[in-house]
Amino acid sequence: MKFIFSTILTLLFAFSSHGQYWFGPKVGISYIDHVYQDRTYEKDSFDVKQDLNFQAGIAFNYTASDMYSVYAELLYEKVDKTVKDKSSGGELVNASMTNHFLSAPVMLRVTLGKVPFHYYVNAGPRLSYWLGGKGSLFLDEFNENPPIMDDDGNPLPVEYKTTFNSDKALDGDRGTALVSKPNRLQFGLTAGGGMYFDLANGTRLQVDLRYTWVHSNMGTNNGVQDINFAGENYRENFEYYHNIATIGIAYLFNYDANLKRKGSSTSKESKKRKK
Repeated sequence: MKFIFSTILTLLFAFSSHGQYWFGPKVGISYIDHVYQDRTYEKDSFDVKQDLNFQAGIAFNYTASDMYSVYAELLYEKVDKTVKDKSSGGELVNASMTNHFLSAPVMLRVTLGKVPFHYYVNAGPRLSYWLGGKGSLFLDEFNENPPIMDDDGNPLPVEYKTTFNSDKALDGDRGTALVSKPNRLQFGLTAGGGMYFDLANGTRLQVDLRYTWVHSNMGTNNGVQDINFAGENYRENFEYYHNIATIGIAYLFNYDANLKRKGSSTSKESKKRKK
């Protein structure tokens, strides 16, 4: 990790005099696998589906040379999860959760190829911050003692929003669910590659493939406080992390610091001649 950051800083300082900056919007689709610390949780008890989710944000690329650059993103990411018990195919437990993250990968990029097609590989660390989430829970016991019913008296799932503040999780309030020991700041490593095309108007279209290994669990299982809905016979398991495969597209605009300085110098010289 120290090597990655020291390499990035070396490139920034060594080539800052003639670097180019690219920035622009980025969108992507992610395939997310939820990996539990307790392997028997999925093997024996629950069926946890892999999910397709989306991300959107801003991409930045500092080009130090034709081959080397530093690439970073600031992204909103949506992560869904659906859990059903295996014994009854989801009739006893049917739970879903949607979590929201702000993520920032920073990667060293090596680029090959010639204009207008460029191919690259990149890798580096990724930090993400858990903003919050919401969910839905239906248990078999709701059939006999429903906490919420429709107009015909049929039980409905409990809809809730997650909170990390115990003061907001009041007794008997099923609309708010407490996560008392979350890992809100999560670390991962990401690597991949792709290609970009230099367009006639001076912009750039980038297509990116990437895989991320997240090394932080969502949280620590902390007893009956965490999403158990006032004593219902179910408790959410937060000791899991994500592995994420992503395909993304970015549209980038160029800012050339070297040309900017040349333009400024030319302007100053012109003023001198007029004097």
